[in-house]
Amino acid sequence: MKLKKLLAVAALVISPVTMADNILVVMSDISEMKLKNGYNYKTGFYLNELMEPVKLFMDAGHTLTFATPTGLAPTLDPVSDTPEHFLDVSKANYKAHKMLFNKLKLTDKTHSPVLSFSRIEQVGIEHFDAVFVPGGHAPLGDLVANDQLGNFLRHFNAESKPTGLVCHGPVALLSALANNADFEVQMKAGKKAKPAKDWIYDGYNMTTFSNAEETVATKYYLGEDELFYWPQAALTNAGGNYSRSQEDWQPHIVVDRELITGQNNKSSVGVAQALLTLLN
Repeated sequence: MKLKKLLAVAALVISPVTMADNILVVMSDISEMKLKNGYNYKTGFYLNELMEPVKLFMDAGHTLTFATPTGLAPTLDPVSDTPEHFLDVSKANYKAHKMLFNKLKLTDKTHSPVLSFSRIEQVGIEHFDAVFVPGGHAPLGDLVANDQLGNFLRHFNAESKPTGLVCHGPVALLSALANNADFEVQMKAGKKAKPAKDWIYDGYNMTTFSNAEETVATKYYLGEDELFYWPQAALTNAGGNYSRSQEDWQPHIVVDRELITGQNNKSSVGVAQALLTLLN
């Protein structure tokens, strides 16, 4: 009974289906992060990178559980709250996703349904059939060196369960490194980071926000400061086989075994569709 109550509180179901799957949606719970030269950058998740997949998952009848490291309500990155970031840039499409976003109350500090990673451990990671991680710069703040998340990802990898991440979200894969904290410290120090052996994603084909796109983001969004390290460099150093689109800001989705990664905000729909295909 306790397990059923936990799942009932955490889960948000739109339309019941006979074989609905349970999808864990992982987000950062930080709202700002200190950059290389001391600037406090206001950050969070990107609206479309979360809501385009969430709406597709719900429309397909699946059960979603939202989680952040400490269970705090996540923060919407204000620069992402615009139709232009969506694959379909129409105002009607934006309004449909924003309406669902408001209905879910994810960022409501009082009524957010978000659970902590510790509560997910209590529920049992084995009860989830897939995991999805949206982007925004926030995952760089508290998902890279998170051992609990690393354990979750090892489960999904071992059981070949769909694992989808988009834009900056793929940096969360580094949490599955046995030396994730040391690796992060080395990356922040500008050194050639040395990953521990046996990273579960070593040699996987993958993508993430490209260095070229990060150059633009640095110029326009980071207050003339810069990140300590960029996702493309970090995943490549860890052992990922990186690829990107021929042109910036174009959808690029890479599927390798259970792992699905998307390069940028325009890739969110493709990642969600690929995850649904693997679930089916």
